[in-house]
Parts: sequence; C-alpha cells; structure tokens
Amino acid sequence: MNIFNKLDQIIDLTDNEKVLVAYMKQHTDDFMKYNATQIAEKCYVSISTIYRLCHKLGITGLSDLKLQVSASIEDYLKESEDFDYNYPIKQNETQYQIAHKLKDVYKQTVTSTLNLLDLEQLRLSASLLKKAQMIDIYTSAGNIFFAENFKFQMQEIGVLVNVPIEDYQQNLSAVSSDKNHVAIVISFGGRGTSSEHIAQMLKKNKTPMILITSTLENPLEKYAQHILYMSSYEDHYNKISSFATRLSLLYLLDCLYTCYFRLDYQNNIDKKLYYYETMTKHD
Repeated sequence: MNIFNKLDQIIDLTDNEKVLVAYMKQHTDDFMKYNATQIAEKCYVSISTIYRLCHKLGITGLSDLKLQVSASIEDYLKESEDFDYNYPIKQNETQYQIAHKLKDVYKQTVTSTLNLLDLEQLRLSASLLKKAQMIDIYTSAGNIFFAENFKFQMQEIGVLVNVPIEDYQQNLSAVSSDKNHVAIVISFGGRGTSSEHIAQMLKKNKTPMILITSTLENPLEKYAQHILYMSSYEDHYNKISSFATRLSLLYLLDCLYTCYFRLDYQNNIDKKLYYYETMTKHD
C-alpha cells in the first residue's frame, strides 16, 4: 500500500505525528535529504516522534521510511483531492467534455486503487486461490456482472468458480463450504442484510475469506484472512453513477486474476489457446 494512504488510515496519530506527516507531504525533497535531528528541528517535534511513527507503520526506521516515501509520493500526488467523483459531469457540458471527464474519473480511480493496494495481500490472495479446490464469490446484485466476468476469465484456464446470485443460493453455498473452498466476498461497507451471516458461516466452516471492500469501517474485516481495498472517494448513495466503484472493483479482480495466471504462466497460456482452438472448431 502507498505509504501516504496507509498514513491516512491511521486514526490514532498524535498532533506531533500529524505535523510530521504534513511535512513529509509538503516538503518531500527536504525530508529525503535531512537526518532525524534536522527533520525534528524543522517540524518542532522530538526525534522519538519520528520513530514512534515508524513503529505505527510497522517499518524499521527512518531509512526505511524514506525509501517508502520516495516510492510513494509521485503516485500519491497524482490523486486530485478536489476531484468530484460523485458529480464529475455538469449539466451544460458538451459531449467532448463528458468524454474527457469520464477519462479523468477512470485515471483518478485506478491511481487511487493502486495507492491502496497492499501487494503482499495481493500475492497471498492469489496463492490462496491457487490452493483452493473451489472458489466461491459472494456479492450483491449490482456487482454480479464483475463476479461473472472473473468467473469467465478463470474458466478459460480451467478453473471453476461458483457465483451464487440469490440470497438462498448464497446461504446454501456458505453452509456447504469447507476449508477446501476459498470465498471472495465483495462488500463496499458490509451493509448487506445477509453479508455478515454468510461471513459467520464461512468462518464456522473454516473457509478462508478474501474481502474486497472500501476503506470505510466494515464489520466483515474481522472474518477475512486477506483484504483488498477499493477506491473510496465516491459516495455510496449521492452520485450520478458508480463510475469509480465499478472500475476499482474491476481493476482489483483483474489484478487478482493476473497474479493467479502468473503462478502457472505457460500452462495457462496453453489452456487459453486450447480453449479458443476448440471453440473455433465449433463456430
């Protein structure tokens, strides 16, 4: 995950730590060249504040922090803080303006999602799917298309994916699941009426769970082994459409599929070629 997005999610920063974070964002070049004493003097904080912040981030010290800041700052600054995800299109705009505004929505969304992406969580998620005898995807009706697209991609390389649609089917799949299954649960905020009940059943049956969610508080997080975060700038209700949420979810599922594909790359290439050769013969 981008170090600045990780910092934005820490809720227990002290006032001095907030000053230090602001300095890192606003004076990155100076932060990179100064030592601990100089940084502390510039921010009017103690040296121990720097190392307490490192501890909260789970990194070893100032050198490691500088490395992560250097790697993260460019992508973080690409996120436009004043960008209106909910109403990117205004009433009197032309078709040309609309087309370019949507391009900006997509660009900002991918950047935001990439900044939130924990690459280790992505690697572990793909490895977990590789070990599974069955993959089940649980999601609301609005995201079924994206789940079905992931299912199709996996079927092309010979992997069966179950996408139950109705509540009864989802509950039946969760009840029938076991430790040989892996569940991908897509839930923006855990607000679905049956989502936590399904998560509880999966936990009871020892089914590993990959949660795809927003950065908002989600009660399902405590049930998940791995979590992938969607871009969360878009309001869940007050908006023109789910432009950003849909693209963010598609991007994450494509990342998950591609990382899975890479684990057996040449064999999966051969499977796709065989699939299309077989389908072509029947056309």
